[in-house]
Amino acid sequence: MKYIFLTLILITSLSVSSAARWDDKGCGRIEAGVGQLIAASESMRGLSEGAGKDGDSGAEKELREMQLLFLESAGHWSTIYSTFCK
Repeated sequence: MKYIFLTLILITSLSVSSAARWDDKGCGRIEAGVGQLIAASESMRGLSEGAGKDGDSGAEKELREMQLLFLESAGHWSTIYSTFCK
């Protein structure tokens, strides 16, 4: 039983340490993508404010949802970047 437990710990520790860092090219692409997602969310914010001023509540709601989607995606990719690229 001790040997099985030690083997499981060894396998787990090796698999965790093998995904330590990604190459600079991939990390740069992730960083650029996060910036584009944030810029797109800012565009959606501006468009949704314009739709709200025009009284189009349906378009405003749809644009706010798109803004939230872009911000959530940027947050997820930022987590990946901080995990594998720093």
